[in-house]
Amino acid sequence: MIGRYCSMTLIAAALAAPTLAMAADPVSDQARDATPPAPAVQRTSPPATPAAPSAVPATPSAAPGAPTAAPATPSAVPVAPPAARDATRFSDRDGLKAWSGNKKELEQALGTGHDRAHYRQALEKMGYAITAINKDEPDYLEYEVIDGDKSYEIQVDFDKGTGKSTKVDVTRNLWKADTTRQALAASDYKYTYPTAPSADAERSSDRARLLALAPAADKLETELGTGQDRAHYRQALEDKGYTVTSVNYDKPDYLEYEVVKGEDSYEVQIDFDEATGKSKKVDVTVNAIRSDATERALPGAPR
Repeated sequence: MIGRYCSMTLIAAALAAPTLAMAADPVSDQARDATPPAPAVQRTSPPATPAAPSAVPATPSAAPGAPTAAPATPSAVPVAPPAARDATRFSDRDGLKAWSGNKKELEQALGTGHDRAHYRQALEKMGYAITAINKDEPDYLEYEVIDGDKSYEIQVDFDKGTGKSTKVDVTRNLWKADTTRQALAASDYKYTYPTAPSADAERSSDRARLLALAPAADKLETELGTGQDRAHYRQALEDKGYTVTSVNYDKPDYLEYEVVKGEDSYEVQIDFDEATGKSKKVDVTVNAIRSDATERALPGAPR
């Protein structure tokens, strides 16, 4: 189960940015350094850099077996409403496969074996705006960055003896600092490098939050159990105080919910035996690719 925590790192592991059939459901919403400040950068026109992805494609390929939406034609053939067509693009199981490749490209472009000044310079050169410093310690640096309407968290571990980086992780920045939210919302945002760590760093750090949430995800997974029919899961989640905010999949062999409780959101992934209708596997992960309804249900999320 802690192994699943590593898959969260693809989000964020420890944790950016995803096709199409769903059963009708009322809740589905298809949804530090002293380096002189860099010149002002318009968020809307970052320099192109082939070495690193600027963002994960918004609409990756559908999961194997998933039907595609019927094309619009002049005939009277019914076309699924937008909400239904978009449902599965919020699936972590599907979307994180695409994100994994983009994540690796950016991590490789940033590289290891560098001092900390390298990371600010490299990110700015690639067109990213650094909107928050969550950590700036001798052995660890954590930035939040934006590129257009996408946001990422850059996590860099250092060797205290040499001052050189030993590991770089790029995550989807699930928990954003207020300064990052403001930058994403501003139509006229002008980049200025932050001069101090974020006041809400512990709350907005993906690494810190994922470490805290992994045990809770494991516990919920165990409590939901297997060998149940699909009706059991929604009722069990609601009994535990979770709100089901999106149904990403509802197929005979697979059910996928997004749920919210307080400041946290999980994706509940349930595989069924089609012959018996009973569940055979349950995975609970921190929700990395959130539907619009899930975002609206979370405190402090942009409305």
